[in-house]
Amino acid sequence: MGELIEIEGREDVARDINSKALLKTNLREKEAWLRKKERDNKIISNENEINKVKEELSEMKNTLNQILKIVRKSN
Repeated sequence: MGELIEIEGREDVARDINSKALLKTNLREKEAWLRKKERDNKIISNENEINKVKEELSEMKNTLNQILKIVRKSN
């Protein structure tokens, strides 16, 4: 991180001279944001895992239905 410039009227952020990025200067807010981001990422990961299980279950159901059709035809 480079040198920071204070922004008039804002105590919660400063501007990095090199990247021109606005950076939070309140560490508690930054830590809270990082925790929220981590929770959000876990939620997204869990949703993706649930969707994968749903797809696999649907594939298994289709396969079982195909097997049932074959068994019923042979009887």
